[in-house]
Amino acid sequence: MNKSLRFILKSPFRGFSLIELVVIIVLIGIFGTLAMTRTRDGLSTIREQIAIDQIISDIDLARSMAFAKNETITIVFSISEESYTVYKGPDNNRTAISEFPNSNNGLISLDNSMIKDVDIKSVNFDDSNELQFLPLGDLKSGGIITLNTKRISMEPVTGKWSIY
Repeated sequence: MNKSLRFILKSPFRGFSLIELVVIIVLIGIFGTLAMTRTRDGLSTIREQIAIDQIISDIDLARSMAFAKNETITIVFSISEESYTVYKGPDNNRTAISEFPNSNNGLISLDNSMIKDVDIKSVNFDDSNELQFLPLGDLKSGGIITLNTKRISMEPVTGKWSIY
């Protein structure tokens, strides 16, 4: 029994055959491709949620500003530019709110590196691309903002939003 144990321990290591190495490399390639595809899809979903969160927080802030300052606040969406601008004042005398957070003189663009894949597909507030809060924070008219695969629905007067 002692001789057979020595024979097992002293036998040379044979290594892997070429077929075994090719199979392993192919499996690594398949798993790598699957992982990259799932990661890309996951990032797209995350970017869309970031855009929704930004738009909703800006809408909530605009409503709060309308109530607190007792003035009309309007968000005007530009589908072609993938952006929106926040204005204060009545329809005939608007000025952009230059100090609005995360904006460039009131302009908020969705064309940045974090959410570049997210597109504003459509905006409809009573056949307009304007979301307007009246001086007491009431929404002038309800409507829908459509992004890639999600929709933000706004109820008239209350300004309550829902995502579906």
